[in-house]
Amino acid sequence: MQLDEVSVTEQLTASERLAQGPDIVLSAAKNVGVPCELISNSEDLSQFREKVITCAQVRDVLVIDVSGSLRSPRLELVESALFASGRPVILVPQPISTFSDERVLIAWDATRSAVRAVHDALPVIVRAREVTVVSIIDDKTFFRPESGEMLCHYLARWGTAAQAATVTREERNVGAALLAFAYHANADLLVMGGFAHAFERELMLGSATRDIFQAKLEIPVLLSH
Repeated sequence: MQLDEVSVTEQLTASERLAQGPDIVLSAAKNVGVPCELISNSEDLSQFREKVITCAQVRDVLVIDVSGSLRSPRLELVESALFASGRPVILVPQPISTFSDERVLIAWDATRSAVRAVHDALPVIVRAREVTVVSIIDDKTFFRPESGEMLCHYLARWGTAAQAATVTREERNVGAALLAFAYHANADLLVMGGFAHAFERELMLGSATRDIFQAKLEIPVLLSH
């Protein structure tokens, strides 16, 4: 049923797909027995972002589809949801239509946001067939290089046999190094912490978070702050 709906919408114009979007979403949710309610965009984008944040705060996860690098106004929506809702955000690149949790890659640097991401993603991690904990060791001073193995021992208590790996980014940015590792590992999902801090009332992203926002994703990325 889902494939039929996709094949039909591909023949429609952009405006027609936009108009049919709510019906397609409600129909898909009904088919799998998932409660669903819709909120619509308005001319006031700030009000819409607040609606999304409010809804995300009482949900388990927020899923946002992306196509290419994030640009305004979707960039501001993702930033607001990630750093203000307290809930994880999954960026799903088009045209992925089904979610697989067979192989999960965890980007690990022993920071608070990385820890938060692991715990937010636990329901997915424990279902995965393969879990790899990867640390980039030449990006910054990594005071606890053994913590990747420690995380694997922790996940073993949940019945998950994870393995630790390290990678050097060399001339690449952090996000590109992680996505390249994910590609070669044939990962279905990248789990990582999202980092930002306020500077003169502007949101300043951590390097890995900024890199992911600017990348053309090929697999879903779960971000948590």
